[in-house]
Amino acid sequence: MYCSNCGHKNKEGARFCSSCGEPLEERRSKKPKKKKGMYIGIAAAVLLAGGIGATQLLGDDDDERKRTEQPTEETADVNEEETPEPEEPKEEETTEPSAGEVTKVETIQPPAEQQELSEPKTREKTAIIKETQQKVYTIKTENGYGSGFSFNDNGTVVTNAHVVAGFTDVMVRNVNGQEQPGKVIGISDKYDVALIKVDAYEGIAPLEIEMNPTDVGTEVIALGSPSGFENTASIGYLTGIDRDFEQDFLYEDIYQIDAQIAPGSSGGPLIDAKTGKVIGINSLLFMDGSEIGFSIPMHSMVDLVTSWANSPMTADQVAALFPAYDDFENYEGEDYEYDYENEGNLAFDEVFLSEFIGDFRYYYEIALNSEDFFYVEDMLLYDSPAYIGLRDYITEITGQGMEYTFTDLEITGVEINEDHALVHTYEAFDFLNAAGEATKEERNKTYTVVMDDSGFYYISDIINQ
Repeated sequence: MYCSNCGHKNKEGARFCSSCGEPLEERRSKKPKKKKGMYIGIAAAVLLAGGIGATQLLGDDDDERKRTEQPTEETADVNEEETPEPEEPKEEETTEPSAGEVTKVETIQPPAEQQELSEPKTREKTAIIKETQQKVYTIKTENGYGSGFSFNDNGTVVTNAHVVAGFTDVMVRNVNGQEQPGKVIGISDKYDVALIKVDAYEGIAPLEIEMNPTDVGTEVIALGSPSGFENTASIGYLTGIDRDFEQDFLYEDIYQIDAQIAPGSSGGPLIDAKTGKVIGINSLLFMDGSEIGFSIPMHSMVDLVTSWANSPMTADQVAALFPAYDDFENYEGEDYEYDYENEGNLAFDEVFLSEFIGDFRYYYEIALNSEDFFYVEDMLLYDSPAYIGLRDYITEITGQGMEYTFTDLEITGVEINEDHALVHTYEAFDFLNAAGEATKEERNKTYTVVMDDSGFYYISDIINQ
């Protein structure tokens, strides 16, 4: 037990601190008092990983080192499968269980409509990550960077208040590397949440939000830009609930997770790995040998964020809450310079084009082996030769049991034109046909890439040479 006065660790059950003599009491309050020395200042640690406006770090707290363990649905399913079926079961008949057994009840199934209402729809994690990444952004300020995600189709992006505190103008970068200016239209000095308006993102469908608390043991996906690695996804579990902290902001009933996050993850979404819904805003990191992350439950912040979306704060109101830095538009960082004179004139970038084709190849392999066009559909220009050709090919191979293992991709050249770009590649893959015959295939391809008004890339044609 730690002394709340001097921090000295005492024996369990002790009534007075052996160091300073102060009475000891267990922390049972839902809103613990802020303690001097409990937290590590974020500035020095975050500067090593990308800026002050990133994930905050927590200091020692033994209570938070314990992981909560509860049986998952998979455990229950295994137990049920191991229970032998009763002979000749009858409808509406139950059997008396013996100690430690799982009872199997045979009963009439409810209508399909009722089952759909009672059981949440589950989706493949690869599909959830791919779809979510399109709506997760890197937030840049003069002082650092963080993460954010789409809140509604009016172009609003949720992030942490500590990511944008002191700024009214920020830059928001999407998964394709295209940057757009944004304005902070909502921020709290009590809760670590803020809202950014990005005009260029109007019309983009937002991520779906879970409006109910999430249980311990739920598999989760944390997305963001940890340590500068943009749009990274890490998988873990929700290991604790009802955690309370106070450090600059009040964190009440927040989630504890073991999914890896780092400075730069702040403001990114925590996703339910089965439903794809946002359950939290990644906000804090506890570091003491092991790393434990914390996420603000999104359902608890929806009303506040919605009020900002409906009635935006003025720039003066935003600036009044925190000491203001210089306007971001006057900032020219060491490795960043935004050209406001050409604002809105989007241009192709050779590096991001290469990364885009690399991403496409990754998801194309998944699409072929899973025989599902969905995995590449939104990377193709709708109704273009590439869209129709790949859709028809995947339909053609479905059910034949063929296997594709991509082994090599080399970008051999990039040509940037006014309204499209050409990416030339050398590609190789191992192929197992329907007859079980294995071959090694090589291709030289040219991808035609176009870009929409929001800076998203799409493949319109693929030519084998």
